[in-house]
Amino acid sequence: MKRELSPVHVALFLLLGCIIFRLLSSLFPEVMPNVSPLLAIAYVGGMYLPRRWGWLVGPAAMVITDLAFLKINYLTDGTGSMLSWFTLFSLGLYALIGGFGILISEHKSLTKIICGSLACSLLFYVAANTFSWWHDMGLSFGYAPTLAGWWQANTVGLAGYVPTWHFLRNAMAGDLIFVLLLLLVLDRGLLLGQVPAKAATRTA
Repeated sequence: MKRELSPVHVALFLLLGCIIFRLLSSLFPEVMPNVSPLLAIAYVGGMYLPRRWGWLVGPAAMVITDLAFLKINYLTDGTGSMLSWFTLFSLGLYALIGGFGILISEHKSLTKIICGSLACSLLFYVAANTFSWWHDMGLSFGYAPTLAGWWQANTVGLAGYVPTWHFLRNAMAGDLIFVLLLLLVLDRGLLLGQVPAKAATRTA
């Protein structure tokens, strides 16, 4: 007889996987540039976990892994702080993406899930770069406070750095791969009866 995998166990699995991957990516950034499971966890968590708290898995994963990074940040650049306006902004974005996952879950299909993943990647990219544009404009090394400056922030970025569209490409590919991997793990269990895909666990 198969043991039933509860939503709490699923959430813990997502959080643990995120912690391990983000710590590894911090040690080997050249191998995994701008690739993170956070968005996929927020998105898939919203789809498959109880709607009352599933949308919080993404923000929770970010907070927990950022706490783990405090020691690393202190050793590398002398800072031990994880609180910033961009951190709070990102938490809101991951919560929003979790809510989008809840919407997709009502009538989900593989096509909708893939399109939703790409849309979430684009949303996060544009929102994050818009925040960077707003935060840095007016500085001597920052973006111009114009529409052209905003376009630069979302396409080529600042001179001397990797063009920002490279990050969008990597993020879209990475997010989609993680979404599909999570679906492979979770949906196989759900469809075999370990975790019901649609029923009471979604509305609990």
